[in-house]
Amino acid sequence: HLKELGITHVHLLPIFDFGSVDERKSNKKGNRNWGYDPKNYNAPEGSYSSDPYNPIARIIELREMIKVLHKNGIRVVMDVVYNHMQETRNLDSLVPSYYFRTDYRGRFTNGSGCGNEIATERPMVRKFIIDSITHWKKDYHIDGLRFDLMELIDIDTMKEITSLIKKIDDNILIYGEPWKGGESSLLN
Repeated sequence: HLKELGITHVHLLPIFDFGSVDERKSNKKGNRNWGYDPKNYNAPEGSYSSDPYNPIARIIELREMIKVLHKNGIRVVMDVVYNHMQETRNLDSLVPSYYFRTDYRGRFTNGSGCGNEIATERPMVRKFIIDSITHWKKDYHIDGLRFDLMELIDIDTMKEITSLIKKIDDNILIYGEPWKGGESSLLN
């Protein structure tokens, strides 16, 4: 049907694992969210799969959906949220106070309006983001990236993302929101 409509691109809201939906209750009324509260940047969201208890199902089904869209001449743009995370424990337990921006009191900054701002300007954070984007491009064949609140991602990281991903696919679309949600230490 999408092909018949002449659609050339599909823009998917965040499809990586997000925190506000309990995957075990994905069919429960009201258990929905847009996905702008990332929990794991490198795994597909389980509530979108036919079996959220099966981690393989979410991978296979997402890959198959993208494959069918491509077969019909439709490119896939992925909405990415590399400016904040729903919670900090996944990354902060690895290296405390490294992956997230903090204010002078050591509290997480909230330039996104959603809390827990990612410190994209730090070398290993930048590498983590680039590795994540490369994973989505190579393993899922994403054709474009739309960055949520792109102003919260430092310019050097965006330049490196663009340079490296264009080496993989010169036709990839890269765009994003040119603003932030609040004050950020990145911009001060």
